[in-house]
Amino acid sequence: LHSKKHINNGMVALWRIEETKEELFDLLPDTWKEKLDINSMNRHNLAARVLAHTICPNFDSIEKDEYGKPYFISKDYPISITHAGEYAGFMYTEDRECGIDIEQISSRIDRIQHKFIREDEQKFAESGLQGLYMVWCAKEALYKYYGLKALDFKAHLKLQFEPFEKEGNLKGIISKNEYKISMDLHYQFFDEYLLIHTQ
Repeated sequence: LHSKKHINNGMVALWRIEETKEELFDLLPDTWKEKLDINSMNRHNLAARVLAHTICPNFDSIEKDEYGKPYFISKDYPISITHAGEYAGFMYTEDRECGIDIEQISSRIDRIQHKFIREDEQKFAESGLQGLYMVWCAKEALYKYYGLKALDFKAHLKLQFEPFEKEGNLKGIISKNEYKISMDLHYQFFDEYLLIHTQ
């Protein structure tokens, strides 16, 4: 376990992945192992499940709904999982939907910025790689919060620009047809990573 923090009626946690697939698999309870095929899973997916079990040891295993959103079989807590590079992340909340995303910062994002940066988000792009990842990572968290897929990262998701530090909050908006919600997200840069989750 790398870190964990309590949020309002919930928890956000990170796992630094240093184990092999087999070692991670062995950290899961038998009831979880029975439902998993280790050969079809990568270290990231296993680490996310180990982290979920570590934080919520009394809950049954994780499944995914028809939209690919993860959930605990035994408990009606909204959850979200993420992974990148050497880390897996997990979040749960007791009384509202949630979304979390971690990204490893690299220059490859330059090539796809036209797919997710809106005209009114150009100030993020002008802030370099960190600004681009702020938008991408935050929109991934919003996408997971929404949970129903079929969201266009430019048309339906919007971030309000504020000068950003190593850690802080920003506001995101999901707007699709009749569905519209504005929410605060928390961000944190560390090493070459960015972690963002809904509040």
